[in-house]
Amino acid sequence: MENFILYFGKVSALLALFFLAYYLLLRKETFFVANRWFLLSGIITSLSLPWVIFKKIVWIQPSINRFVAQTTLDSGEATAYPIMEEAFFEINGLYVIAGIYFMGVVYFLIQFSKDFWTLRTIFKGQTVQNSGDFKFIDTAKIQSPFSFFNYIVYNSSIFKKEELENILEHEKVHSAQLHSADMIFSQLFCIAFWFNPFAWWHRKAIVQNLEFIADATALKSVSDRITYQKTLLKVSAPHHCIPITNHFFQSLIKKRIVMLNKNQSNRRNSWKYLAVLPLLTVFMLQFQVKSVAQEMAQAKNHPGQSDIEIVVDKNTTDADLEKKSEEAKKSGITLNFSKVKRNSKKEIIAIKTSYEDKNGNSSETYQKGNEPIASFIISTNNNSVSIVSASSTVRQRSRNKSVSISGYSSESEMPIPPVPPIMPNMENLNIPVPATPVMPAAPSAPNVAYDENNKDWKKFEEQMKQFEVQMKSKEGEFAKFEKEMEKYGQQLEKTLTPEFEKQMAEFEKKMEAFEVEMEAYQEKMEKSANR
Repeated sequence: MENFILYFGKVSALLALFFLAYYLLLRKETFFVANRWFLLSGIITSLSLPWVIFKKIVWIQPSINRFVAQTTLDSGEATAYPIMEEAFFEINGLYVIAGIYFMGVVYFLIQFSKDFWTLRTIFKGQTVQNSGDFKFIDTAKIQSPFSFFNYIVYNSSIFKKEELENILEHEKVHSAQLHSADMIFSQLFCIAFWFNPFAWWHRKAIVQNLEFIADATALKSVSDRITYQKTLLKVSAPHHCIPITNHFFQSLIKKRIVMLNKNQSNRRNSWKYLAVLPLLTVFMLQFQVKSVAQEMAQAKNHPGQSDIEIVVDKNTTDADLEKKSEEAKKSGITLNFSKVKRNSKKEIIAIKTSYEDKNGNSSETYQKGNEPIASFIISTNNNSVSIVSASSTVRQRSRNKSVSISGYSSESEMPIPPVPPIMPNMENLNIPVPATPVMPAAPSAPNVAYDENNKDWKKFEEQMKQFEVQMKSKEGEFAKFEKEMEKYGQQLEKTLTPEFEKQMAEFEKKMEAFEVEMEAYQEKMEKSANR
């Protein structure tokens, strides 16, 4: 039960990390497709990363506790322990927490099932029009258009032809890019982690970003940007929505209009996706490194085997190498030197060294280059063999569980990643941000089926004509705003680019070095775990 709670705590913490990274760094960027995969990877990483555990081997001396315990038993001594009376009734807090959690899961699963039942009710008995990969359903049962995988549902009686075309282009994007899968996946995650507010905020971010994707893609097929925005405003009246579907109406109309009129983000801002890596590394260091104690093997002395120390340097002759092999053989070690190459000065520039003892432990090193080799020492101590070299170019392969290699420690620390540069405070740049034009208030459509003779719909048509006039009068302001935003972006780029690019170049170099160190660290950990 404790492991269950710990896992849920780690998942919640990781999800909070991803959401805060998105909210603080990415939500105002126009990298909508990249944001989609970032948000989904946040859920997947949060679920999977707590299962990844690095083992850190800590070598300890052989324990004598077992010997002491056995001696105590053999001596016949007995220890009296106090007898604790068992409580007649006890409430286990962990079971109470588990009960509350599963009650919440059942409740939200019921709501989730109701959503599918509502969809089934809407689809039942309706005429389906197939058009390529899409299936269209025109029904008076709904007020707000939506899509669910390849089904697109709408009520043509409450929209004009041009408005309906804009809506269908939007919903086709949802359907073609399988946004419904994102909705269901995020909904199931919320059910499993219903107690975590970050799960619901994360899902809301996914829903909003899917709308931004659909708007940005639909605009490429729409001839009039202003008309598309008017359609957004016209259907902004709240209607009942099914959570697992993609609705054309969402309660983020203002944000969608802002994003529609926003300039494309500079590609240099892509570095923000890397900002989460140092935080994940800190999480792994703090919570996913498990120290495992392992006893050192006790030395066993064998007859005829004694400690030796053999030194080899660049000036060692072939005859000396043969003598050293014979010396090792007397101590029970088979030592071979091969692939020996020398330069014009008779100095060794390449040599392969291998050994094997009576217990089957073996090791092999190989030095090769244009310069003379660095001197190295082969030594034994209580049946543990060491090949120590001052050169970093030595490659060693070992099958000796007790071998000691220079420059390696089973307790090596994981390298610490570099910290990405921080964007300057925009308020201190003294560059005024252009003011966004004030949008006129859009009239609300009547919540009844369209009827040209209905007085409410006539009133609404008059209000829409006034609204269109107001929107047309704002076209000049929007054009001016776009020019000011373009100028603002150029000023901002000139101000930030030189220093920030320099910092980013240094950060990228450090990241490359960090990745090399991490690969080396993982190899060491694997070797340590296999000992």
